[in-house]
Amino acid sequence: MESAVVISDTHFGLEASTLANPRKVDYLMWELWKHGRGCGEIILLGDIFDLWRARPEDALRDARYFFDHLEDMGVKISYVVGNHDHHMAIIHQEREFMERVARGDIYSVYIPNLCWPQVINGLKIEMYYPTYLSERLDRRFLFAHGHHLEGMQAVSLQVVERIRRISGEEPSPADLERMMAYAYESIYRSSYIGEVVDLEEKLWKVSSAMSMIKAGALRIFKYAPVEGHYEAIRKFIKAYGAGRVDCFIYGDTHKAGIYRKDGGPLAVNVGSFTRDGGVQDTYMVLSDDGIELRKLGCDEPLFSRDLP
Repeated sequence: MESAVVISDTHFGLEASTLANPRKVDYLMWELWKHGRGCGEIILLGDIFDLWRARPEDALRDARYFFDHLEDMGVKISYVVGNHDHHMAIIHQEREFMERVARGDIYSVYIPNLCWPQVINGLKIEMYYPTYLSERLDRRFLFAHGHHLEGMQAVSLQVVERIRRISGEEPSPADLERMMAYAYESIYRSSYIGEVVDLEEKLWKVSSAMSMIKAGALRIFKYAPVEGHYEAIRKFIKAYGAGRVDCFIYGDTHKAGIYRKDGGPLAVNVGSFTRDGGVQDTYMVLSDDGIELRKLGCDEPLFSRDLP
């Protein structure tokens, strides 16, 4: 099996984005040659572009050097959309809607899993949302950004979710997607207004601090290790009808780690390429030999595990 390299949360467009620095990209490409074990696929696991806090053209400009090198590698590129780049899924949905309008088909359609081809900076990419299921060596790997996991959605989404439950209805994945589209598109539209972005940053910091206090010290769900997300991962796999999953791979929290419990799926958080505290610049290599979580610049992996 050709190996796959998984990279998450590069947040191009922000000053904190590590891979906006060409020298870091060069070093990553060298490491992929050294440790990639014959890489045949790069999986970009969401929040590659930060379309919430940066103008889209700035995010694309910062990513250009990285995408040029991905094109030079000549491997399959798969991209799972996250929350900060959620607008890319909306663009696809709107394009499909206009095509249906042209045919006279104007009925509402909910598609639980999207897949479409996209060209970014001349690079052909297979786009997925919210999950990408891949079968390798008779094992099933489910890739998701992770922002759908229970407890990790924005406060506003959690409020609407609780209101829905009060009415006696359990929110479905379709309900969650509609709520996310409403909230995320509002944030995306504000990316051109610097004052609004600053206000949103302050509100986010205040809400995070309140959540920490409510949870007790630093036990807030979003910043918990993979072990703290494990039951939410199991619920997500069931809710989205993924069937048997041997390994669940996600990002979003920027906290790399590996965990497995009671014969359940192996859960792996890939980490991020941002300068936001903690362990930085991490990525995952999936090969016949197992799974490695690596940190840029380190010869030895941070974590390694045999395939489940």
